[in-house]
Amino acid sequence: MTSETTILEGCGHPVFVALLAAFVCFSPACTESGAPPPSESETAAPAAAEAEELLVKIDLDEYSILMDAHMPAGPVTLTLANLGFEEHNLLLIVLESDSTVWETEGRMSPGERRTVQLDLAAGEYRAVCDFSGHEGRGMTWNFVVRDSDG
Repeated sequence: MTSETTILEGCGHPVFVALLAAFVCFSPACTESGAPPPSESETAAPAAAEAEELLVKIDLDEYSILMDAHMPAGPVTLTLANLGFEEHNLLLIVLESDSTVWETEGRMSPGERRTVQLDLAAGEYRAVCDFSGHEGRGMTWNFVVRDSDG
């Protein structure tokens, strides 16, 4: 007699053994790693945080700025990437006053990526790379920052 048959004989009725085996094999309380799955509150918190964070992607290349024509007003996270083979910078200018409201700290090297938090007011803006004559080569982009209710 093997230890397996001894254990099964000690548990009683064969239906009980089958149900117990099914429960152990398919129990939602365990995952492949043996750890219990996260509760709803654990999974909801990161999802809510991701939903609140507004990401705006801006790619810089020769000689263009690739981004959406609209951006939400208020706090946003810019993800900047220099996809080109030259250095680039980025300035955000309010069209109405022709004033720079934000610019990169120094130039971005080819392949460089940065993440920046901004809080922009609603209005019309221009994104510009003014490094080494790039603006004159067309490296500008007009965009609108809109209130969420507008």
